[in-house]
Amino acid sequence: MAASYDDVRRWDAQAIDRSATNLRGRKNQLIGLQDELDDARRLPNWHGLAAETARTSLEATRNNAEILVAELAAVERALQNAADDVEVLKTRVANNDSLANTYQFRIAPDGAIVDVRPPDPPPTSRFEAEELREIRRHRENIRRQLERETHEILTTANNIDATLARVMQLALDRKITDHDATTLDGASRGGDLDAQVVYLEQALRDAGLLTGPPVTGAYRRWLENAALRGVPVETIMKIASEHHLTPEDFKILDGLEEIREDQDGDGIFKSFYLLPTGISGEDAAKAVRMTYIVNAGTDYGANGQPTDFPPTPYGSEELSRIIARQQANSWSYNSDVWFVHTNGGRLVTTPNGMLMGLGGNFIQDLYSQRGGTTYGDIFMLNIDDPPDAAEQLREVVRSGYAWYETDQGIKRGTLDLDRLLHHEERHSQQWAREGYAGRIASYAWEWITGGNQTEEDAGLSDGGY
Repeated sequence: MAASYDDVRRWDAQAIDRSATNLRGRKNQLIGLQDELDDARRLPNWHGLAAETARTSLEATRNNAEILVAELAAVERALQNAADDVEVLKTRVANNDSLANTYQFRIAPDGAIVDVRPPDPPPTSRFEAEELREIRRHRENIRRQLERETHEILTTANNIDATLARVMQLALDRKITDHDATTLDGASRGGDLDAQVVYLEQALRDAGLLTGPPVTGAYRRWLENAALRGVPVETIMKIASEHHLTPEDFKILDGLEEIREDQDGDGIFKSFYLLPTGISGEDAAKAVRMTYIVNAGTDYGANGQPTDFPPTPYGSEELSRIIARQQANSWSYNSDVWFVHTNGGRLVTTPNGMLMGLGGNFIQDLYSQRGGTTYGDIFMLNIDDPPDAAEQLREVVRSGYAWYETDQGIKRGTLDLDRLLHHEERHSQQWAREGYAGRIASYAWEWITGGNQTEEDAGLSDGGY
């Protein structure tokens, strides 16, 4: 049942907050049992069928405890979000009621605007008549303002209620997951993430930017990454709105092999996607864009990492820049994706919105020099003809570092892959800015004069120089 205006007047943000605090205390009590659960499961010096049965039972108990902690964490997060949102909403209600009282209106329990101003006496002059008409016009404007704000308050209230109810129903249906956690604390983070995804998803639905069943696959991964990286809901909504995103757009990634990297071990994975050899240039370009969207950021400059440039904020503006760069470098999708695959190389999409590849025959080898070379939107590592180009790419991505071909074979370097990709993406910008012929001319001029402006512009230390 929809909340009425009087219901919202009676809502108590502090009471909701107290419920969240109480739930947090109970959850933390369970998390405190981690050592006891671990010790009980070991059962030292007990062997045989009975011992194995007991261990199995204790493992089931531990798994149930992890799910329970995840459910408590999800509901706690939902309650805390609701408390924060209700506090803001109650301020809007108070301001709305105050405006109504000031102009002699009353907002009924169902949200109707009631005029309580006594009838005006007949005007005694033309001046009084004009003044009365102006007062009535102004009050009519106020009435319309009150109607709009009351409608928005009720819409927001019911959205808050729906979001909280959905998380509670998911917990009741045992559909909150621990995200394969191996500890109770990890299960708590998993449940908290589920609640944040519900919050973001509901915000998109409330704004008319998402319809249909609950999101899955790459679309859900997007919302998970946004929550984990602390991307504001306004940023997510702006991307969805300005770039007309729908769940259908994300399906191109659902059909690709995802390769994950978490080199810093913070539990926030970056996703790269291996392109099939028969993919079209158009689909490759779309997969690149969607990979940028899904990752909701990179780790360039994260955790105080030294870099040549300040990190660029994730958002709609950066996505628009990437799209414009792709259009300028469209030849690298229309021709070179096919060229790399035809000559035995393989390509992955990257979180910063370009392609990275390696391998290939002797023809392909000519196009990757030193540590690697960027052409348009494609960066080719200088790793020539590995036994399995796709497997070598997987190894590069999972490591989180640049790799090189040496006299001793293919070796992992020490340069962070995020920094290298940022460097190479700036080379992509150079291709887009100067055009194909202009970039070739710049390379030739630097080779003749001994200049190094191309690498300096891309960031020397980011490129490993």
